[in-house]
Amino acid sequence: MQISSPKIKLGFVGAGFIGQVAHIENYAQLEECELHAIADLRPKLREQVADKFAIAQRFETHTDLLNNTDVDAVIIVTARVHTADVVRDCLLAGKHVFSEKPMAGNSQIAAELVELAAQKGLVYCVGYMKRHDQGVIKAKQLFDQVMTDNSLGSLLQVSAQCYMGDSYCKAAGYIHGQEQRPQMQEEALFAPHWLKEEHKPIFARYVNVHSHLLNLIRHFLNTTPSVEYFNYLSPLAHTCVMRTDSQLIVLETGEVNQKDWQEKCTFIFEQGQLIITLPPALLRNVPAHIELRRHGDVTENTHYQVEWSWSFKNQASAFIQDVRNRNTDSTISAQQALTDIQLAEAIWKKLSN
Repeated sequence: MQISSPKIKLGFVGAGFIGQVAHIENYAQLEECELHAIADLRPKLREQVADKFAIAQRFETHTDLLNNTDVDAVIIVTARVHTADVVRDCLLAGKHVFSEKPMAGNSQIAAELVELAAQKGLVYCVGYMKRHDQGVIKAKQLFDQVMTDNSLGSLLQVSAQCYMGDSYCKAAGYIHGQEQRPQMQEEALFAPHWLKEEHKPIFARYVNVHSHLLNLIRHFLNTTPSVEYFNYLSPLAHTCVMRTDSQLIVLETGEVNQKDWQEKCTFIFEQGQLIITLPPALLRNVPAHIELRRHGDVTENTHYQVEWSWSFKNQASAFIQDVRNRNTDSTISAQQALTDIQLAEAIWKKLSN
């Protein structure tokens, strides 16, 4: 699809809380794009959000939007059970796509979507905004540096934790829809068929939350680890052990009742550590905190401060540039998201063996 207009014309599918706060609001601040159309099944919410952001074309369904507009790209933030179907329709219509994650309920459907985008030559990105966190970007530069100069010795282990908490940070300024959400199918219907029935409703939540750390681990190590062990006691506690040829990776995940958000990734070297503490998703303009520890006769702790910015806005800007440049190998490409789902499935298969 050739883009001739000076601004990328965007269509939005989904006008709910995350759609407004994390996506529409950020794209509205970018001069390189135009908020052209919106679709949502809730008429009052659709009209209120469209009025707020001056979106002229308004539709009930995504198919109406696709059939009646000339948008260049579609931002999809809808219920997880519907994401894959909406993405498929948009790709078939020749539109570049950004969708929230999970991109699909299982890797088979995800692979079909990746293949379709490749056949069409379309940009297809999935919402891993933490890859656009300026703190994470700085941490990757530091990691590559110490891996190259061997100043901390060999990398021995990766320790990552996410115990969740409150990621919404009392976000304000969005329109509260009073209409009831449309009836949706059960997420369990889209989970991998080999999962035990009691695990199927939980798998999508695991992928939605904890694939961020899976993605970052793969990104830093530049490889996909193999899964050695996984144990799941409840939605509140699960532990996974993975490995590469030369490192062990311990991933501890779960849910605790707290206001704070706990998510961290520590790279443990022979002579030091690189520690990345990730902020809650909707804490605006606060990037990840980076600490580099160098051990010796005296331990040196260096804390790095990067520019204030919000990963969601950085992500929006990057997607517009990807569409403009027809970059199908984006930092947050759907191919990367597919690999994360495949890794998550490999983790959960340990419970089925």
